[in-house]
Amino acid sequence: MKKTACLSLLMLGFLMFLDCSCKQKAETVTGTSNDQITAQWNQVSDSIYAASKIPGMLIGIWAPDRNLVWIRGIGKANKSTAAKPDSSMKFRIGSITKTYTYTVLLMLVDEKQLDLGDKLSKFLPDFPKADSITIRMLCNHTSGIFDYTETQAFRVSLITNPLKKWTSQELIDLVKTEPFYFSPGKGFYYSNTNTIIAGKIIEQRTGNSVASEIQRRIFASLNFFHTIYPADHIMPANFIHGYGWSEEDTTDVSEAYDPSMAGCAGALVSDIYDLKAWVEFLYKGTLLSPARQAQRLTVVPAPGEDCEEYGLGIMHKISPPMWGHTGTIPGYKNWAGYCPSKNVTIVISYNATSCKPMVMATKLMNIYLGAVN
Repeated sequence: MKKTACLSLLMLGFLMFLDCSCKQKAETVTGTSNDQITAQWNQVSDSIYAASKIPGMLIGIWAPDRNLVWIRGIGKANKSTAAKPDSSMKFRIGSITKTYTYTVLLMLVDEKQLDLGDKLSKFLPDFPKADSITIRMLCNHTSGIFDYTETQAFRVSLITNPLKKWTSQELIDLVKTEPFYFSPGKGFYYSNTNTIIAGKIIEQRTGNSVASEIQRRIFASLNFFHTIYPADHIMPANFIHGYGWSEEDTTDVSEAYDPSMAGCAGALVSDIYDLKAWVEFLYKGTLLSPARQAQRLTVVPAPGEDCEEYGLGIMHKISPPMWGHTGTIPGYKNWAGYCPSKNVTIVISYNATSCKPMVMATKLMNIYLGAVN
């Protein structure tokens, strides 16, 4: 009995030593605590909000490997009521819409209805230089096609007739007499016209509206119940109001423009949870074949403030490493990004267009990387 008791005590001591050693090792690996990380995130977001002078912002970060979720609304979602932004609210996501449109296009490639090497002349034979432009160039913005949002006619229309119902053909026609930025395939220029043309091709091939194809193939397939392709300018209930184009402009423009002016390049409305799930699916290629996803993640140089590289309808920021997309539309500026190396997702929405969510995303991601590396 005594010998057994001694052995038991020795074993208990050994197990306690192992337990302490494992805890010490875990603390070393973990480094900064989650509370310390979120405290730094709070500090940075407070600082950026104070300097930006915008009404409000909504931020979500998910880091499941550390069991860390941080969702924060700052400022006002509605200046009239002083309501605070919260995660149940919807907002216009702007050009993040492009990622949905290009995904549908790539699904059609998987189905052999299209090929990335197909010439635009196959679909829009009357478009300038159509024999030199490929589907791939539309997807990675190397076509050189003029951006319809930069035409004088479009900008005048936004002022004089903001609720005009635009067709995709009308938007395409705006640029037919405009110069190309460069010869097709010889540069990079982020042009909304590329995506409008991609949507037009989707409609030609399927016989359905691009809105219905996005709804059927993506929203319904992935159970996105809070993402909509709006038919008019009215926002759904419980939404974040968007304000103006600049710090000085305090006009509520949430419902001032018909979303057809952005079409399949920027019309969608969503919330942070659907965007969080979507940007992860986007990087992982949930709806595409492995070969097509590999093509999507094949990038070209894309110099600019939002990313360094651009794939087929997806942005890539090299440092800190994130895949996703920005989204701008009157009253809103957004970023949804995923960092595969750390399994971290960031969604940011500002309810004004004067700020740069990528600045915020970079600072927040760098804080996390500094804590876990």
